Amino acid sequence: MSAANHWNLPGLRNGGSADADLIERRQRAALETPAVDGGTYITTNIGGVDCLVAGERMASRALLHLHGGGFRMGTPRTWINYATDLARRTGTVVVVPDYRLAPEHPFPAAIHDAAAVYDELASTASVFVGGDSAGGALAVSLAIAARDAGRPLPAGLVLLSPWMDLTVTAESYSTFDGADTMFSSIAANEAAEAYLQGLARDTALASPLHADLTGLPEVLCFVGAEEVLVDDSIALVTKASRVGVRHELHVVPTMPHIWPVIMLAAEQTEQARSAIARFLTK
Repeated sequence: MSAANHWNLPGLRNGGSADADLIERRQRAALETPAVDGGTYITTNIGGVDCLVAGERMASRALLHLHGGGFRMGTPRTWINYATDLARRTGTVVVVPDYRLAPEHPFPAAIHDAAAVYDELASTASVFVGGDSAGGALAVSLAIAARDAGRPLPAGLVLLSPWMDLTVTAESYSTFDGADTMFSSIAANEAAEAYLQGLARDTALASPLHADLTGLPEVLCFVGAEEVLVDDSIALVTKASRVGVRHELHVVPTMPHIWPVIMLAAEQTEQARSAIARFLTK
């Protein structure tokens, strides 16, 4: 499950064992959302990585979505509803990889896995890359790695509450630390340490707000106005705009972290998913 040498990614590193608390948290978080009516999915191997695949595998357009969970939790089955909905709306094949998690597999293992899946998808389809929370960082990092290695760029980036800066220094961490029940400065610091394991927090390929964003594809981004990560989204599109990257940012009041994935009945989720469908098919 390692990307080919033509991606020029940093080498894989040895990690450590997950402790009992993290293992229990993974089990509690391993929720499964229902497929939408008429939505279909399978689990299969793409590029050496087990993936959840919604829609027609050989469609000419793909969305590679990298799930959140602080780089150390998450199962693709939580994204069944999101993936089957977008596949049904757009005729796009939506692929959610079960990438390797920290601390057992620290940076850059998840990016190696994402690149391997991307390569196989890109051999037959135009590929958008998306991600939520930590998966948003992986999505942008994958686009940066593709650009730097001369690989085909994604057709666009779809980001949901993306975690762009692992230094955990944005003002919104203190402003909304009590209001955001899904993510906090404590959780962010713990996750960053488990993922980086000794590397600098501003390592560009892990913390893409510190990278050069020149030449990246168009960005569609959603974030809740009272999330600790709202400043990350604003900083990302601000920096991207300075180097000519097209973008569309939606800062939505009252919505929690990654609401387009988990708030299945919310009007705001319908609005977000409709906007994503338009972005994928325009």
